[in-house]
Formats: sequence, structure tokens, C-alpha cells
Amino acid sequence: MRKIEIFLFILIGMLPFLWYKPETVIAKGDHFPYIFCIKSISDDFYLWSTNSLGNPSAYPSYSLYGLLWVSSQFLLINIGLWQIIMYIFYFVSAAFSMFYLTKTIYSEESCAAIIAGIFYIFNFFILTILLNIGMMWTYAFLPLLMAFFIKIITKTQKTYTDVFCFALTFAIAGSISSMNLADVALTLISLASVLFYYIIFERKIATRLLIKNLAVLLVVTVLLSMWWIVPILNYYLLSPSTQLQQEINVLSWSWTHARASFLNLFSLNGGWGWRPEYVSYYNLYTDNAVLTFLLFMPFLLAAGALLFNGKKRKFNAYLMLIILLLVFLAKGLHEPLSHVNLFLYNHIPYMAMFREPISKFTLLMIPFLALLIGYSTDKIAKTLKHNIGSKLFIVIIISIFTISTFPMITNPIETKTEQIPYSTYVKIPQYWFETSEWLSNKTGDFKILVAPLDDYYQVPYSWGYYGSDSFIERLIRKPVISPCYAYSYKVNPNVIMLMNQLRDAMKYNRTEEFETIISLLNVKYILQRNDLDYEYMALTNRDIVNPEKMRNFLSTQPNVTLVKTIGELAIYEYIKAKPYVYILEPKLLQKCNIEIINKTILTLQWDFGSTNQLDEWKNTTLEKQFGAICKLYLDNATLKFELWNSTFGWKTITSPLTTAQYEVNYNFKLGIKGENAHEVQVKIFEYDKKMELTHAEYVYYIADGTFNWKKVQIDYTPKIENTTFLQLMIWNGHETNKPLPNIIWIDNVKIHGYTIRLNTTGLNLIFQNTTQNQPATILDYTKRNPTKITATINATQPFILAISEALDQSWKAYVNGKQIENTPLYLGLKGFHINQTGLLEIVIEYEPQRWFFYSSLISVATLIACLTYLTYNWTKNKAFWKRIETTLKQNLTRVRM
Repeated sequence: MRKIEIFLFILIGMLPFLWYKPETVIAKGDHFPYIFCIKSISDDFYLWSTNSLGNPSAYPSYSLYGLLWVSSQFLLINIGLWQIIMYIFYFVSAAFSMFYLTKTIYSEESCAAIIAGIFYIFNFFILTILLNIGMMWTYAFLPLLMAFFIKIITKTQKTYTDVFCFALTFAIAGSISSMNLADVALTLISLASVLFYYIIFERKIATRLLIKNLAVLLVVTVLLSMWWIVPILNYYLLSPSTQLQQEINVLSWSWTHARASFLNLFSLNGGWGWRPEYVSYYNLYTDNAVLTFLLFMPFLLAAGALLFNGKKRKFNAYLMLIILLLVFLAKGLHEPLSHVNLFLYNHIPYMAMFREPISKFTLLMIPFLALLIGYSTDKIAKTLKHNIGSKLFIVIIISIFTISTFPMITNPIETKTEQIPYSTYVKIPQYWFETSEWLSNKTGDFKILVAPLDDYYQVPYSWGYYGSDSFIERLIRKPVISPCYAYSYKVNPNVIMLMNQLRDAMKYNRTEEFETIISLLNVKYILQRNDLDYEYMALTNRDIVNPEKMRNFLSTQPNVTLVKTIGELAIYEYIKAKPYVYILEPKLLQKCNIEIINKTILTLQWDFGSTNQLDEWKNTTLEKQFGAICKLYLDNATLKFELWNSTFGWKTITSPLTTAQYEVNYNFKLGIKGENAHEVQVKIFEYDKKMELTHAEYVYYIADGTFNWKKVQIDYTPKIENTTFLQLMIWNGHETNKPLPNIIWIDNVKIHGYTIRLNTTGLNLIFQNTTQNQPATILDYTKRNPTKITATINATQPFILAISEALDQSWKAYVNGKQIENTPLYLGLKGFHINQTGLLEIVIEYEPQRWFFYSSLISVATLIACLTYLTYNWTKNKAFWKRIETTLKQNLTRVRM
């Protein structure tokens, strides 16, 4: 590289300094500063997290990223500035990475690499992923990995240096990218695309040598990456007590595919959140024709690469084919040919990880696009007759990249809007740090319940933050019970059920249930957040208990007392807190029947097999709405709705009234199909006994246009205490632009009402007040780390050692060398049935942690071997070139003489 190119990339990479705001951190949505203290990082080296009743953890796989944060503390750099430094690192790395890839492929083109590198930073996609750590690491290092890979599969000798460089880069970037496993998958797909081309179309080395190079590459890369691959495998595949969250599927995220429009796809807009409520500069792009046109320039330039003859014409055509394929995958279930995309999701294993395809496949598309843009720009510049004209053309192209993404220069991070008035820049109140310190310094093993429990893991705070509550788990160095785990990729269904029950117990003032659950969960302190922006949540129909109502609930609990108020936070203590580890008598446990029970209150169904059912819906659905004719009749045992002459106003298909009760859960199921339907959605209305409307809520978006039968399922709980009736409404046809009539078919409408209660039979047998009849006594126990507990127990008869965590099957107990499996107790909690007596030394540990230690040793040994080879090779080459230089000087001296 020339000095001017190095200087230019570093200068561009320094842009994030313009975005820095002192004394703030950058935090919004899913993304909050990863670390507040070194203690948080120490727990990240364990494959088990004690938060939210205990669950497998993937943190060790990206612990390297945590170590980067630790370095900021040693360097005395505040978190906000460190975030900016990381952005600079991403930008500079991405530019040099893309430059290296372009030079590897187009070595004969003089300015292709510099153009590709600049475009790689200045494109619209990067604006949408600046807060996404996994995607940023993938984006920065993907071109470099591809460059090393191409060298390995095309060189006939001296490939070991490239192999080791590839393996090191993959281990570093891949581990942090594994925050979202789809990013690692995208890396592998890109490498497979390159391999396919060089095997099929441009074989440069013999098959035997190719296989050898690939085998060496695979072995070294896997060995060097084992330290983070093992936690990922354990988290996703080897934890039988957890399962993928139900919403990890393409249909649950199909609403994001609706935004994969032609304009978004070809402007490289990889964000599903490209809407005015999420992006402050949204209108500048939608209302400005010049900017809109400039957004298409990258594709036009890339297409121009196909017009030039030369050695790379076949390769360029292949790249364009890959790009078009990625465009098709990126559109997801957006029309046209949505059924083909759905087929891929249904039949390709693990395809669900790309449930938001526009952001994932756009990321993969851009390196290929940058290559073609660099090549095309270089070729066009060379065809111009004058040197000044060539340079001017290149300057114009770079200017287009810069202008079309102008927020890169101003500030693309700030996204505060009228609809979501929360800045991305946040100053964390000091009282949060003081509260953390107070709780973290308390001795003993206990859990902290965060109240009120969220209905979703992102909530707004009065101090300006709107995002994930996971920062509480990072800030407080004690196990925390909060809803964040309920929205992870992997969840324990028993824990989710118990968390929901605890939430309802507080919401509906069920004292006995509340005390039972927090007793079993080892809760000692309750952290009451009085700094939530409840007014904003109420406006957006969030189902979360008013902090004032939660304070009233806690103040009336007989065994809960307020012990500390720090700023806007209040700390309550449960004075009857139960121990983390305790003894159960097997016979008494059999008499306990502690379980969550569902009781059916209401069952209704309309299969539209009779005119009586049609009449019930006709009585509540108006035939004329806003001057439009709405016809409702039966069609092959389905309810058919036809909308004619529509001009304005929402048209509704309204169900008969359903009797309802506060604290009762209602499940709505129906099938729905549309032809030329417009913006079909579902709302639920609540009425009191006087038939006055008390609450209305949007609950489900179905589809737009023509669509086949969709199965709709909605869970709903009345929000108003005096609600007496519920009504289901299907809204559609507001200012419809579809051909009339708009037609909707409805079938098999089912409403199931049920209550969920906690049965506490035998609870008094679990925590007995006397130890006289206990089968064993805990003399001492130590929780050495999140994956290991040791205990000394004096047992007079067989007993159960209970743990207040939802342990999975990989937890084992060892008593005098004998391994004991854990056994279910109640509500998802586990224990160990021990038949031995006497003075027992018991070790309870999470066995996969051993795998992590062993894999880390293997990776460290491989790293040392790689570094040793690279050092030796560099020293050897340096000595070789020094000898060459000496010889040349001697020969030159002889010639002069």
C-alpha cells in the first residue's frame, strides 16, 4: 500500500470521533455497554449463568470481547469514549480488509482496491448496523478472511502462513460474531461461494494439493477456535433442558420481511427498522429524489463491471450471479415468489437463524458488490483519455458514496425521533451504580428480583434510555431475576412459566403465590424501579404494572420491608428468605404437589357450518361502513366478507361479544385468507357491564394483498379491572388501493378462556422450622463459581439436596467418588437424591465446564504453535532478503569499480 492510501483509510476511520459526546454512553435497543466491572468478565468464563434461575451461557464464546472492555478500565478510558474507539477500529479494519481482498483478486488494477475500500465504509448498510457488535465484527473481517482463503486454495506452495493468518483472524472475529450465530454462518457461506468458483470455474492447483490445503486449514482453524466453538455447541445443541424460543422462526418475523421493498434492497438498506419512528433522518431519504437516485449508483457501477472484457470477466459474472441470489434471499417472504423463500425456510436445517434476511444477506452481499464497484470504477477511469479526467471521475464516485450516506459525517448513531423520543446517548444515573455497589457487597447466596417485571425485555427509563434490561445483570454482581432471559434464543419453558406466574402474582396482588415463588427461588431482595417511564409505556399499550401500584403491593406484603432508597430505586428485603441450598426428606417431598394448574373458564367456537353462526356475526358487523357496502355471508362453511365502494375509514369484521373477567387469560385462534385485501389486522376491544368501551388494543398484523390461509393465534389478558366483555375485530380497507371487492375469508374461530394458579399443597413440608427430624444437616457449603458448589453434610438417612436453580441434566453431584444425576423437584427446580449417610463431602458441578477448560488449552497450544511458526518464518524471510540486499550491494560496488 502507498502512504496516501494508508493515510486516507485512517482518516476515514477517525470519523467516529465526530460522534463522541462526553460523559455519555451509546446505548439503545438490544445494545448496551457490555461491561461495568471486571467482576462481570470473570463470570463470563463459565458456561452457566446464575441469572434468571440459572441457564446455559454463551458468554465464554465472546469473552475476548469482554477482555477488550477490561483493557479500557486499565487504560482509564470511560465507556463512551471506548465505544468510539471501537467504532474507529471497525472502520479502519473494514477498509484495510476490503483493500486487501481487492488487491488479492484484482492485482493488476491500480485503483480498484482503494475504491472498494472506501465504498465498503461509505454505504447505506453500515448505518443500520453500527450498534450491532456481532455484525460489525463480521463486516470488518469478512473480506480479509476471503482473501486469505483465496490464497490458500490457489497457491501451490508456502500456504502455511496464510493458513495461520486465516485461523487467527477467524478465531478472533468469529468468536465475537457468535453473539449472533447467523453472522458466523454468513462467513462460512461466503467462503463456500468462493470455494465453489475456484473448484468449478478456475482450478489453479491439483485436486490432491487442494484437499491437503483445505484439510490443514480446517484442522488449524477448528483447533484454534475450539475455546469459543465449545460454548456455542453447548448452548445451542447440548443443553436438553432448554429449547429454541418459539418466535425463532420465519413466520413470527414475517412482518420484518414486509419492509424488504425494491428500494430498500437495492439501496443496500439492511435494516428492518427503516421507518420514521426509528430513524431520525428517514424523511431526508424518502423525500429527496437526488439521494434516492444516488442510492442506486452502487448497483449501476457493479453492473458496469460486466461490460468489460478481460481475464476477470467470468469471475465478475459469477459475483453478479451471487449478488442477485443474495438479493432474492434478502427479500425473504416479500413478494414475488415468497413461496420459494418459505420452502427454503421449511426445508433447510437451521435456516430460521436468518429470520430477518434483509440485514443478514445484505451484509454478505456487500463485499462482492464492493469488488465489482472497484473493478468497474478502475476500468471506466482508464478508458477516459485524460489523466485529469480519470482522477476527476474517481473523485466524483467517492463523493457519491459520501453524499449518499452523509449521516456518516454528521452523526448516524443519534436516532431520537418524535415517536420514540429517546436518545441513543445516555448518561447512567449515579444512583444505579450506588445501588449496584450496595447489593453486590451483601454477603451470602441469594437472588434479587427486579420489579416490576417487564412484559418485554426492552423498557423506557425516565433518564432517557430505551432498551434492553440486560444491563442490570451486567451491573449487579449478584444473581438477578428479570424477564431478559425469557427473550433469549434458548429458553427453559419451566422457567418461563414460573416467571409469568410470579409476574401475575404481583400484578393481581396474590400474596400467597408471591411468597411461595420467591421463597423457592431464594429471593432476598427486591429492586423496585421507580424510574421507568410508565406514561410512555401506557401510551403504547405495554402490559407492565404501574410502578406506583407495584410499590403499593410491596408495602402491603407482611414479610417484605423497605430497607434502602437510593435515588429513584428502592430496595425491599424479604425477611423470610429461604436458603440457596437446603435439605428435603424424600417421603415428605412425595406429599407435596406444588405445580401450576390451568383451569378452563370459557370455550367458544364458530366453524360457520350454520346460518345461526352467520347471524351472530351479522348482528355485530355493520353492512354499511363509512358509506361502503360490506357484505357478510357463508361460503363453503367459511365466513366471507366483501368490501365494495371503499373510499376512506377502516372497515371491521366484528365478532359477537364474549363475557370476560379480569385475571383470566384468553386465547384466540382463527384461520384467515384474503384476496385483494388491504392492511388486514386484528384488534381486541374491552367493555364494562354498561357496554361502554374501556380499552382497545392492536394485537396482530395479518397481511396485505392476496394471501392463502393463515393460522392466527393471539393470547390476551384484559387490561382494565372492570372489563366484562371482549370483542374481536378484524380491521381492513382503510383508503384501500387494491381492486374491489376486497375479500376476506374467516374460519374456525375459537376462544379459550382459562386461569393459571399455583397449587401450594405441601409447601409447609419443604421449609420446616425445626431441624430435629431432618434426615441431614448442612454443616457448610461454598458456591465456588457459577458451575461448582461444594458442601459438607452430616446425614443420618437418605435425603434430597435441593438447589434453588433450574439445573439442567449436565449438572452432576459426586459423593465419595460416586456420580449422582439430578432429579426434578417442582416448578422446574432440581435437586440430588443421595442415599449415602455419615459425614459427606459433596461436589456439584456443571460438567460442560470441563470441556471449556480442555478446549481452551488446545486453542492456546495451537496459538503458541502458530505464533512460533509465523515468527520463525518472518525471521527466516528477513534474513533471506537481507542476504539478497547485501549481494546486490556487493555486485553494484564491483560494477562501479
